Amino acid sequence: MPTTPVLLQPHSAGRSLAVLVAACALLWTWWQIPGWYRLGAADEAVLAQLVRLWQQAWLVGGLVTAANAVVLYQATLPLALPSSPGSLLDTRRYVPSLVFWLCVVFHLGSVLGLALVGTGLIHLNPLWL
Repeated sequence: MPTTPVLLQPHSAGRSLAVLVAACALLWTWWQIPGWYRLGAADEAVLAQLVRLWQQAWLVGGLVTAANAVVLYQATLPLALPSSPGSLLDTRRYVPSLVFWLCVVFHLGSVLGLALVGTGLIHLNPLWL
């Protein structure tokens, strides 16, 4: 059977940006859930227990690490590794470069945040309970 060559399409900066925005939205939504519960809760002890359960350091670390892995493999690396050597000579790469650097800032910011939480300089207590 003859096979036809598969032409590799260059990775879309829009797809990478969508992955980055989805990861940030997931992290933000996860962080806000105890605050949304607080709007309807009258029992402060139950709210404090929810915050302690929901925002444990190992859970925050695991979620941020998972988000970093998804952004790395679905957004950062496809933009960093060209689909062909000739695509490096393409001079119209402003948008992919911008999205790539946004992904890098996401990775560095999350590593810095995890390091600050791990060293105890930032406490996981957003509701000040």
